[in-house]
Amino acid sequence: MHASFHALVVTTADAAAATDDSGPPWAAMVESWIPDAPVWVRDLTTTSIGLGFLLIGTVVVWLIGRVLIRGVSRSIETGLPFRRRARQALERARLELPPIDPQEARLEAERRRQRAGTIRTVLNSALVVVLLAVLVVMILDLMGLPVAPLIASAGIIGVALGFGSQSLVKDLLSGLFMLIEDQYGVGDVVDLGEAVGLVEEVGLRSTRLRALDGTVWYVPNGEIRRVGNMTRLWSRALIEVRLGYNTDLDAARQAMLDAVAAAREADEDIDKAILSEPEVPGIESFDYYSVAVRLLIQVAPIKQWEVMRHVRLHMRRIFAERGIHMAVPDQTLFVDRSVPTSDDHDDPE
Repeated sequence: MHASFHALVVTTADAAAATDDSGPPWAAMVESWIPDAPVWVRDLTTTSIGLGFLLIGTVVVWLIGRVLIRGVSRSIETGLPFRRRARQALERARLELPPIDPQEARLEAERRRQRAGTIRTVLNSALVVVLLAVLVVMILDLMGLPVAPLIASAGIIGVALGFGSQSLVKDLLSGLFMLIEDQYGVGDVVDLGEAVGLVEEVGLRSTRLRALDGTVWYVPNGEIRRVGNMTRLWSRALIEVRLGYNTDLDAARQAMLDAVAAAREADEDIDKAILSEPEVPGIESFDYYSVAVRLLIQVAPIKQWEVMRHVRLHMRRIFAERGIHMAVPDQTLFVDRSVPTSDDHDDPE
């Protein structure tokens, strides 16, 4: 019985050794193709075939990942279908629903498109990094290098980096939550505290801005304490005018509204950028020499500066034609023309 058990163990060990020595499945095919070639030639051919399979598999996985990412971004861009189904169900139930504003729907669709583009870029970058890491490990394993100690060392290094690079982890987590909450995206003009500008790239670790003077700012996501998005869904053009106390405010208000109308008639792009009728709420403030009046215009995202430039141009012309003057700080200077004489300084007797 002991001899039978010993023979079974020896047979199992031999089979395992034979399996280990046989190498990959295509090793036998290579040996049958070139039986007379040196061992190193057969090993090199086997390794080359394995590398080819790895590269083909990586490309296939990359293509599948790109298709999935495109599907996810497309669903974000077009909106979730259950919203439409829920609205249809409520309509069948004859419940009163608020009407859909075409303008808000168009702006929301544009915002979803920007968000989908941002998420698509981040997911594609993450997919490439993961595939490259896996490909390197598999190539090392195919070449016969010990991978298990390398993975264990990478785990230890990762733990050490986790403690030593807490700011990096903070940046990655902040970037992830920023994308989930859709705080801003590529194409937005934002105020991040230390930097203000147009968002050119959004990553998990940092955000790239371009300021008005062309300066490129790289802001770590973990350092962002507040976000001011100036172009989310819509923007507002604000023009404040300081008029004198003697100015007819009704005439000035009408002149400001006429300036907007003239700008819309002069430029079709300005007309399309304005989303609502302009308004002049009233007197915003006043001081010892002027009265402040504001013109408010709701415009398309990132169009507020262009609209304000055109409206100011026509406003200046209309003010000049109608005799409406801006307030000018003035001061009154009192001069005593009496000249003191020497008798005024003599002591009385």
